[in-house]
Amino acid sequence: MSLLRRSLTIVLLLVCAVAGRANAAATTNFSDQWWNPNESGWGASVLQQWDTLFIDLFVYGTDHKPTWFVAAAVLQATSPAGHLVFSGDLYATNGPYFGTAFDPNAVSARKVGTLTFDATGVSTASLVYTVDGTQVVKAVTRQTWRYENLTGSYYGGVVSDRTGCNNPANNGHSETPAAFQITHAADNSIAILVQVGTASCTITGTYSQSGHMGQISNGRGPCGDGGIGESIGAAELELTINGFSGRFVSVGDPGGDQCTTTARFGGIRR
Repeated sequence: MSLLRRSLTIVLLLVCAVAGRANAAATTNFSDQWWNPNESGWGASVLQQWDTLFIDLFVYGTDHKPTWFVAAAVLQATSPAGHLVFSGDLYATNGPYFGTAFDPNAVSARKVGTLTFDATGVSTASLVYTVDGTQVVKAVTRQTWRYENLTGSYYGGVVSDRTGCNNPANNGHSETPAAFQITHAADNSIAILVQVGTASCTITGTYSQSGHMGQISNGRGPCGDGGIGESIGAAELELTINGFSGRFVSVGDPGGDQCTTTARFGGIRR
């Protein structure tokens, strides 16, 4: 397989299934609004900075009035397979009435228990917390308010590692520059034109979103030799004012080999 063909093959696999760690943080970026869709009215606001989640819980007290708790949950060194677990102390806070001048002497914080955010996937987690001896266990997911639109022209590339190939010569590390032209329609059909040197192809599929994390399902990329690598799905797609990024894990190769490819990809908006 020529160098150009190898490069194009790797880029064509950019939008294969992913459930991994994003390079924007120590793990997948869990910053989002989280809730249980069957229990509207309460939730958790999560802000991630590297390996720490700052979590605000807005719930209701024994008097049924709104109350909140806060925790700084740190990534744990040991987690069950397929999980990312963050834990920390949970606090209740008090302070001055918002309609008066702020008095720092009126601010207090009391430890009421602990909180654990156990991420079972990119967009699912188990939230376990204790308040004065009362334990709460909730299944939560990202809350979606508005879809992003990825339409635009980008320049970047893909950094990938290929293992398990039938032909060992196809294994290895690759860093490939690429240009992307994305057309994201109002019905959430999406087309990604991938350009590597003078070679190009178009990947099409259906875009969906959980919180701020996007994914592409039912995708096809009519390029290469028609191998199984052309069945495409992408996840953990994040859009910022500067560009987009994502990750993929792929089994298969349009060249006919059987490989496992893991990679990071993205581009800066032009």
